[in-house]
Amino acid sequence: MVQLSQWMKEVNDDTPISKLSIPGTHNAAACHTALPSVQCQGESVTDQLEHGVRFLDIRAAKQFLKEGDDALNLQVIHGKFPVRIPFPLMLSSVLDEVYDFLRNNRSETVIVSIKQEGPDNWNNDQDEFPNCIWDRYVNKNKDKWYLGDRTPNLGDARGKVILFRRFGVRNEDRAREFGFNASSWKYNCTEDDRGTFCVQDYCEMESADDVQKKVQYVKDLAKKANEYNSTNSDPKLFVNFCSGSNFFNHDCWPQQVATAVSKAEIDRSFAKGVGIIVLDYAEADDWKLVKTLVNKNF
Repeated sequence: MVQLSQWMKEVNDDTPISKLSIPGTHNAAACHTALPSVQCQGESVTDQLEHGVRFLDIRAAKQFLKEGDDALNLQVIHGKFPVRIPFPLMLSSVLDEVYDFLRNNRSETVIVSIKQEGPDNWNNDQDEFPNCIWDRYVNKNKDKWYLGDRTPNLGDARGKVILFRRFGVRNEDRAREFGFNASSWKYNCTEDDRGTFCVQDYCEMESADDVQKKVQYVKDLAKKANEYNSTNSDPKLFVNFCSGSNFFNHDCWPQQVATAVSKAEIDRSFAKGVGIIVLDYAEADDWKLVKTLVNKNF
């Protein structure tokens, strides 16, 4: 088995990122003390990266009870709730973990998805959220980011963070140098093909029965991704979420859904080129699903 902390070292430079099988984590930084329905991971971002995860889903919001510039030092959030209590987890701290990992593992790249969540108190007409991300987090560390608007070959992104941008940008000049545009897809979708990327994000769980539907949707898109990448040279990034939840139903909290997905032996549907598989509690069973995905690349 390859070394998980540097598994991309064994992949050729000319391999498109979109043709890999990439383990990811949903609400990657939600690994701290928080409401049970908010926590989605059991190990830190650094541990996830060391064990082979290469896609991090991160949601950010203004700090609660802060105003002006202080509020724009963003915290990490899941829905409406902070991922760490009583002291908020700063977005800058999570990104520092990614930078540190890449500095020590120059053969790797990490796709970071950034989305605005929490209270909707941003001035969208003035690009307030995009400008905050650009000015405070990206531009001052521009040498650490791959900001092309298409998925790169691995050789072009080694040692860098690939920005998977889950927010719109009105400024067209800025948008062209502001990462891969994944600003929207249909909510609760079983499959939404946007041309450059295709997403399964069925997330509204009413009961445990919906988890089995979820499992089938994950398998279906994994199969489609494998078939596409086996026969088509045009890059398309498949993003396949294994997560789902229902705040009001304990059976549908993230850990329960992750356990049900694992028991369904979803790994049997994994193959080479299935794209990004986004997991809750990725460390479960000694990182079983992460290891399976990494090894499919070889």
